[in-house]
Amino acid sequence: MCHNALIMSDSTAIIDPKELRPLIHQKVDALGEADLAAVHELLLEVERRTLFAQLADEAEGDRVAGKLDPSDIEQAIHRHRQRQPYR
Repeated sequence: MCHNALIMSDSTAIIDPKELRPLIHQKVDALGEADLAAVHELLLEVERRTLFAQLADEAEGDRVAGKLDPSDIEQAIHRHRQRQPYR
């Protein structure tokens, strides 16, 4: 996910991120409490998606580098379960 890319609005106009930031701040400042909570949830979702994509990219890099060998993963799970048995 590229955060430096130009943003497309609903009107399909391209807005430079440097111009978009103050516009977003202005709109957030004008929101009521209920809407502010909803925007917070949306921002958390964006953050979750960004982190998930980052983890997926890093995991793919580890897989390509041979760091995610299935037998190694199975052994690590086995060792963990020996130390922390489920009850």
